[in-house]
Amino acid sequence: MLVEFKIINDPLRPSICTNLCSVCYRNHKYESKNIGCCSYEPEFCLFDLVFLYLHYPDIYELILKKGQIIKGYNGIMLEMKSGLNHCPFASDNGCVLPKDALTPLCRLFICREAAIFGPAIIEEKFDEYFLSKEYCLNNFLNSKLTLIYDKGFTRSRLHHFITEFSQTINTMITGINRTNPRIETFNREINLKDFGILV
Repeated sequence: MLVEFKIINDPLRPSICTNLCSVCYRNHKYESKNIGCCSYEPEFCLFDLVFLYLHYPDIYELILKKGQIIKGYNGIMLEMKSGLNHCPFASDNGCVLPKDALTPLCRLFICREAAIFGPAIIEEKFDEYFLSKEYCLNNFLNSKLTLIYDKGFTRSRLHHFITEFSQTINTMITGINRTNPRIETFNREINLKDFGILV
């Protein structure tokens, strides 16, 4: 099989993808259970929510309506629970969300079993998130939210906060040129039976 890794160097919402996900050995081994990366419920951080509010309002409304407010690794987040412990956006053809609408983890994480067939830069790209503009903006939003709502968060309060800060964030990201980001592609021929050898 010809394996492809694609790194999209969007200066605000970078992403990595591989066609190995479409033949994930976890899904084949446990067909009745959605096992693998897409078995996790995605967690949308505050910057994700503002970005979706500005660029994908329908997706934002769905996440706000169905998401559960949690305190996660990235501050206050909305976790999308499907009730079946798998991502509600995962389909037989892959994720139904636009690439830049995905959470940082979904955009930048490649499992170890797939990553061994890709370039070493893949791991660096995930680590770079914690030095990125979007991570700084998310921290900024968390600091503001904590100041305003120190007694708990409701969907209504969260929505009010998102709408209130959306124009501030929009102004901060307006100068970032996201048109035609540089794309790096890496190809490698592998024997498919070697996929999953780390398990």
